[in-house]
Amino acid sequence: MTAEEEHAGKIVACPGCNGKFQIPPLPAGPAKSAQTNATSANQAAQGQRGGWAEEDHANVNFFVSLAFGVVISALFLVAMIPLLGSTPQEPKFGDLFLRRGWVNYAEVFLFIWGCAILVMKWKKTKRQRRSMLLDIVPGKLGSEINSHTVGGFIDHIYKLPHRLRDSLMVNRIRKGMELFEKRNNNGEVATFLSAQSDIDANRITGSYTLLKVFLWAIPILGFIGTVQGLSQAVSSLSAGSSDPEALKASINNLTSGLGVAFDTTLLGLILSMIMSFPMAVMQKEEEEMLTEIDAFCTEKLLPKLNDSKNATDDLLLSQAENIPAFAASLSRAHEVFLVKLQDASTILRDAGETLKTRLDAHQTKVEGTFQHAVDKLTSETRDAFILPAAQLNEYFASLSKGVESLNSTLKQLGGETITIKKKGLFSR
Repeated sequence: MTAEEEHAGKIVACPGCNGKFQIPPLPAGPAKSAQTNATSANQAAQGQRGGWAEEDHANVNFFVSLAFGVVISALFLVAMIPLLGSTPQEPKFGDLFLRRGWVNYAEVFLFIWGCAILVMKWKKTKRQRRSMLLDIVPGKLGSEINSHTVGGFIDHIYKLPHRLRDSLMVNRIRKGMELFEKRNNNGEVATFLSAQSDIDANRITGSYTLLKVFLWAIPILGFIGTVQGLSQAVSSLSAGSSDPEALKASINNLTSGLGVAFDTTLLGLILSMIMSFPMAVMQKEEEEMLTEIDAFCTEKLLPKLNDSKNATDDLLLSQAENIPAFAASLSRAHEVFLVKLQDASTILRDAGETLKTRLDAHQTKVEGTFQHAVDKLTSETRDAFILPAAQLNEYFASLSKGVESLNSTLKQLGGETITIKKKGLFSR
């Protein structure tokens, strides 16, 4: 926790334990640097992460509130005994609660139970208000929260008083910082905080469900008592007779029944109206508290988060304490790179020459094989056509002889002769 400078040396009350203590005076020497404090806190809190058991800060314990309602209702009704009238015909204030039947008992019980719930919620809200006084994001740990300083801020939260750190505000900020430590993304943290705000708002709204049921049930019980009293009055009137004494008793019963009818409705309306005011005030108080927590997260926490992508470059520059040594190391690395590149170029050149020699030898072998195949094909083709040409020449010679023999026969017979011209087909 932190204190203002004007409180130095004074005795103040602790919001965590309600105890009195004295704030030490301002130190004379210079304070430690923020980075040193963050490093020490980080080393001291190693292995202490994992959160803590969180209670429901909006809803009260059902059975505890019920027990309070039963006990206080019984004590209240007992306290009304001295305020009873001497006779039912002379009612006093106590008769309104004790002589109007079970309906008034139920109305009193629901009213006191609802008031017990409101008191318990008020105590929770008071503790939430105290936790908002904590310096959750102290400026001494750094002006911004980045990937290197977020650990110190989280460790600071874990060192807060146990009684106050389990609160809506501290829990939300702790979870947001732990998400930032893992993801290092402002957008995701903003989305998470918004979703957590909706969860807290819905939880607080739901905590008033039982109280709203009480506000609805108390007047309804009053109307039930009215119907019951009217029914009693009508039945007593119908039982009357001509006897004056009996008629007088019937009128007394009628008056008693109407008293029950109107008193139950009156009590129900008064109790529901009385409970509605503190309920509205408490609901407004919790909504304002959530609004202040949302405003703190939006205006104080999110602007301090820094997920800049240049953080790595800044870290490298911060670690490079000797710029000339860094430049010399870079120059040596460049020389080694050039040597390796020259060796790789030589290997590639030798591989290219070897490949060219192999390609030339392969081309020569292919050309020789192809030429041999062509010569062999030409020789075989020529031999295949010479033999049939000689046979054709012999055929034409035989044919010529046959034609000459035919001509000689035709001459003898006096007919025309046939002429065949030989052109030497397939002759060489």
